[in-house]
Amino acid sequence: MFCTICAERAGPGACKIALAGLLAFATVFASGSGVSAQSQDSVLKQAFKVFGFATDVGPPADFVDKTRAGANPDYIPVFQPPPEPARPVLKGDELKAVKGDLDGVQKQHDALRQGFAPAAKAMAEQQAAQKKPKPKAPSAQQ
Repeated sequence: MFCTICAERAGPGACKIALAGLLAFATVFASGSGVSAQSQDSVLKQAFKVFGFATDVGPPADFVDKTRAGANPDYIPVFQPPPEPARPVLKGDELKAVKGDLDGVQKQHDALRQGFAPAAKAMAEQQAAQKKPKPKAPSAQQ
């Protein structure tokens, strides 16, 4: 009974609103079908674009294209070790030369750290803490 009363009150105006909604949906669908062949968007996305809720993403900036790798990195299958590098193993004299280079860089960095006051202070405090014996816990006797 309630439904029949509501239907009688709605009258022809509700039918016109439903028809207008159906017509709007058909228009969006028709306009989206021609565009979807170009951009491959769904009907729902086309409708959102019409009402301003969705947009198309533009191409990335130049610096993004320049920093990306040219191709996808090689896929390494799971549970398989990666292939060995193409560079040959270093011989004894080559290995000593590389270690000497690393030692030289370490000495340069140590000299730079000594010239930087906060680092020199921290090193001195660390050395003093290592030389200083730890105090024993006070005894419980009074």
